Amino acid sequence: MAKVLATLALLGGLTPVAQAAPACWQEFCGKYPPAPQPGQWSSAHVSYGTNGKLKYASDKDGNRVPDFSYVGYHYGEKPLPVVPDVVTISPVAGDNTAHLQQAIDQVGARTPDANGHRGAVRLAAGRYEIRGTVRIRHSGVVLRGSGDTTTLFGRGDTPHQRTVVVLGSDAKTPWTTGASVEVTTPFVQVGSLSLEVANAAEFKVGQEVVVRHPSSQKWIDAVGGGGVVQDAKWTPGSMDLHWVRRIRAIDGRRLTFDAPIYNHLDRSLTVSAVAPVTARNLVSESGVESLRVDVETKGGEDENHAWNAIGVFGADNSWVRGVKTRYFGYAGVVTERSVRITVKDARATDPVAIRTGGRMYNFAANTDSHLILFTGLHAAKARHAFVSNGANTTAGVVWHRATVDGGDAEAHRRWSQGLLFDNIREVGSGGNQAKLINRGDYGTSHGWGAAHSVVWDYNKEMVVQKPPTAQNYAVSNEGTRRSQPYFPGPWGSIEIKTGPLVPESLYEAQVVDRLAVAHD
Repeated sequence: MAKVLATLALLGGLTPVAQAAPACWQEFCGKYPPAPQPGQWSSAHVSYGTNGKLKYASDKDGNRVPDFSYVGYHYGEKPLPVVPDVVTISPVAGDNTAHLQQAIDQVGARTPDANGHRGAVRLAAGRYEIRGTVRIRHSGVVLRGSGDTTTLFGRGDTPHQRTVVVLGSDAKTPWTTGASVEVTTPFVQVGSLSLEVANAAEFKVGQEVVVRHPSSQKWIDAVGGGGVVQDAKWTPGSMDLHWVRRIRAIDGRRLTFDAPIYNHLDRSLTVSAVAPVTARNLVSESGVESLRVDVETKGGEDENHAWNAIGVFGADNSWVRGVKTRYFGYAGVVTERSVRITVKDARATDPVAIRTGGRMYNFAANTDSHLILFTGLHAAKARHAFVSNGANTTAGVVWHRATVDGGDAEAHRRWSQGLLFDNIREVGSGGNQAKLINRGDYGTSHGWGAAHSVVWDYNKEMVVQKPPTAQNYAVSNEGTRRSQPYFPGPWGSIEIKTGPLVPESLYEAQVVDRLAVAHD
């Protein structure tokens, strides 16, 4: 194991964490690396070495494909748990909001087990009218339906455009930090797990921290004011980047984190810093499972109705799985102010709203979404089916093995980092796109939508551009490149070739590679 981790450090330029890798439990673990196939090819940026490990190539500016394998519940190192039912309820006449909330809070008052789980509220088959918001606001609580036969029916519009189900604390500031310590490493390459600080005595192993990259005037200038053309340029202080991490190891002044940093930290442009988290307000080890959420609307362009079906707002190591959502205005499932979340085997279809900006984002990673995995999805009739809409505060998000019938996959605005769209399949007849682009004057100074992000194996049109100081990538054995971008900026790295692409899934290969089970 030590040899494997050392090799990974040499190939990727990463500092290995000082602990044994956990077992790989996912169903795809036995597929990688694959046996050689006739006509197969690999990206120039990430491929298998002779030792069967992934190797990463950096360009002259230090840009490289980052490791996306750390996303999701417990970094993808544990399967989603099966939490036992402890309360079962059936629907009552009229509004069921208080009925569900009482059962959820009853379970929330239980003593958690060794894994932090208190138990599940099982909803029997039937339709549950919901005129308010149902909140899973305690750690270790699961709201579980009985499959398609359990429907939460979001009725009415009080408050206006509410969310039907909220998983999490919903705290507006879930992380409070103390005094920060400067990063002294001159250039921390994207994808790095470690860096040096002025004084490591302020930190301890296991501590949660926030790594901050201020948006100085020099950095704003380096990224061309954001890429806008006629709109207002980005301003210093408005585009600060940050990543929520835990310290895995301390060696002198070097801190090693639990997950990569998804942007370069270049002291010639701005002085980054690390701050300890002194208080946090997040719900952990909770989930929403096996139910449908429908929203009552008048159809057409009606917008006076519940806006999100399920919102993960203020959660850590939690999940949404086996859900179906319809008739929302904004999202079927949306994450905000959360870290290490898995959304699995979910459907979001048939949104109802005016077809314009800020609507119909079926699976969305919004403000402060960190290390999020969306996998096994289906979206239909979206504007943006799979989208990062958290701007500069969203980093480390994967949309994996999903199908879409109408709607783009894209980074929507203002420098989201470390996004991966992996094996997205358009199954309808629409002319949808995967976009990692300069959005220029779209919206309000949207500018560069993403940096250090990847489209991997997409079957329709791709539009991928290179932002200043960064790179974006498209690697696919199908699909096409758009003839020209929408706003100024060079093309990113685009590799579209026929024949089997190896690895077939970048995310899956990276998970197996990091957990090191295939070659020990």
